[in-house]
Parts: sequence; C-alpha cells; structure tokens
Amino acid sequence: MTSENTQASEHTGAPGRTGRPAERGTVGHETEVERARAELVSALTELEDKVNVPKRVRRMREEEPGKFLATVSAVGTAAAGLVALGVLALVRRGR
Repeated sequence: MTSENTQASEHTGAPGRTGRPAERGTVGHETEVERARAELVSALTELEDKVNVPKRVRRMREEEPGKFLATVSAVGTAAAGLVALGVLALVRRGR
C-alpha cells in the first residue's frame, strides 16, 4: 500500500485499512444499541404472541374460561353447519 492510499483510507475512516484496529463505539452508542436490541426483542415477543395460536388458546382458556367455552361452542356449531350443508349438497346432487 502506498502512502497516498494510506492517507486516503485514514480520511475516509474505513476500518482495518490503516493497519489500526477498528475503534470501539462510545458509551452513548452502546447504550443506543442496547436500547434498540431491547425494542427488537420486545417487538419479536409481541409478534410471536400474536401468531402462536396454541399459546393464545391456552392463555384464553386459563384467563377467560367463559369466553373460551363460548368461542369453542361457536366454532363447533359453525363446523357442524358446514358439514350439514355438504351432506345436503351431496344428497341433492344424487337426485
């Protein structure tokens, strides 16, 4: 590496090109990174809670048993209705 290249890389601040080790971030940057990391963990946990259906059902069953039973009954009734419509359609098709 020529002296011109060394001087150019020192001005651009490219890490590792000057032969010096990369500088560590300041305390303020580390705190900012830690805060961003904590926000990311929180967002991922919240997202996981929203998309994890078995976990949501388990929590609903434990925290709100009445609402859980009403939901299960409604889903069961809807499923039975769909089966009945399917059977009715098959019977009418056979006439």
